[in-house]
Amino acid sequence: MGLIITLAVEDIDSSAYFYRDLLQLPLQHYTLDNSEEEILLLEQGDTAILLRASSAVEAEHPAALQHLQRHNKGVGISFDFKIDNLDLVMRCLAHHNIATLHESDDQQHGIRELWLYDPDHYLLILTETAADND
Repeated sequence: MGLIITLAVEDIDSSAYFYRDLLQLPLQHYTLDNSEEEILLLEQGDTAILLRASSAVEAEHPAALQHLQRHNKGVGISFDFKIDNLDLVMRCLAHHNIATLHESDDQQHGIRELWLYDPDHYLLILTETAADND
């Protein structure tokens, strides 16, 4: 069983740059045949995250976004991505002055994490495990 999550984003190009270039995540880019809408796809295991322009999501499902101005998008939800080289990503984020929220290094269990917000204020947790680097 797979899971597909759709995230509404304000600027598809900014999201593409952030996820692909800064976070080094394998991002796929698609244009829908029946329109010129661009969609970004991030796959992690059997889960896929679709990044779509907020205007397109709202056009299809007006009620889904009408209350988002009250809170940050994704409030109460975090998205955890496995990262192969957290040091590289951290250097890239620092070079671009991207603020982070929390960093942890659990050496006993071989787990490192970095928490940050994406351009649309979705909470991301980047995780590197020692097993990934063996």
